Amino acid sequence: MHKIYLILVTFVVFTSCASAQEKSPDTIVYREVNDVALKAYIFKPATPGKNRPAILFFHGGGWRIGEPAWTFYRAKEFADHGMVAICIQYRLANGGLTPADGVEDACAAFAWARTHAVELGIDPRRVAGYGLSAGGHLVTSAALLPTVRGKAIGPECRPNAMLLYSPALNMKDDGYFIDLMSGKDKPADYSPAQFVTGKCPPTFIIQGEKDNIVLTSHAQAFHDDAVKAGAKCTYLFTPE
Repeated sequence: MHKIYLILVTFVVFTSCASAQEKSPDTIVYREVNDVALKAYIFKPATPGKNRPAILFFHGGGWRIGEPAWTFYRAKEFADHGMVAICIQYRLANGGLTPADGVEDACAAFAWARTHAVELGIDPRRVAGYGLSAGGHLVTSAALLPTVRGKAIGPECRPNAMLLYSPALNMKDDGYFIDLMSGKDKPADYSPAQFVTGKCPPTFIIQGEKDNIVLTSHAQAFHDDAVKAGAKCTYLFTPE
């Protein structure tokens, strides 16, 4: 578990400006729910291999907008450096849906990747999650929440490590998030900050100090709680 964490930290610190190869992803439906086919976009290293580390990407957009293509460039970079990078489509909180639906999809995506580890050429013990803003919330929710809509989240649904960019972590009293839940799901039940324990997977957080939407104080508090609980968590605050 710690090995994949070190891979992620090293990649971000030393290769954030790496050039990506020009290539199109393989596309597969990883889940069908309520007649909606959710797709995974797979970028593989140029050299064939087995048991590679994998990383699943979840875009931002306030849970209401966005698409997997927003993370393609970064996914290509990770693939260029030897990881199987998979950009995940999840249901947006529109048309009666809430962020809880996105959490269900995130859990399903991690479970799908492990179930198809042989076909994907990945090591099911090294499946990381990459999330930006709302996507960071989905990754962290899959990692830490005990249940989603009353159903226990199994180990197959959880990332082995997390790389989070300005992640939405404390949703308990967030007015915007509460509105998105529309009274259908309890915000506190989908607030990762409320469920930090020593079982939190190794985590690297990059947070913009001037971000006035996703607060730096929430990232700091999450880091402090994780470390206090005995988990591995590192953060990098940027001046933007």
